[in-house]
Amino acid sequence: MKTIKTAIIFLAGILFIACNNNDQKENTAAKKDSTTMPSPKTDSVKYTALMVENAKDPTCGMPVGAGIEDTLHYKNKIIGFCSKECKDEFVKNAPKSFAAVEWKK
Repeated sequence: MKTIKTAIIFLAGILFIACNNNDQKENTAAKKDSTTMPSPKTDSVKYTALMVENAKDPTCGMPVGAGIEDTLHYKNKIIGFCSKECKDEFVKNAPKSFAAVEWKK
């Protein structure tokens, strides 16, 4: 009886070690994958007029084809802005600004 208990404890220990070893291998593989792939840099994102639904910056009126520095998701629309300042101005009174947006045709 004592031998059976010892064998069960021994097998449980081996099973525990084997499972733990697999978890460590998976974690190591995940770490290796994340370190080898560079993460995208958000400061290097270039927005284009094709990415947004407005024809002009709603704050200053500049055409989005001339350049977009920032975007905003508002009421299920993607709105492009020529600068962060124009976006911030839009956000101050979003409902009124949104009503004045000139949409692409």
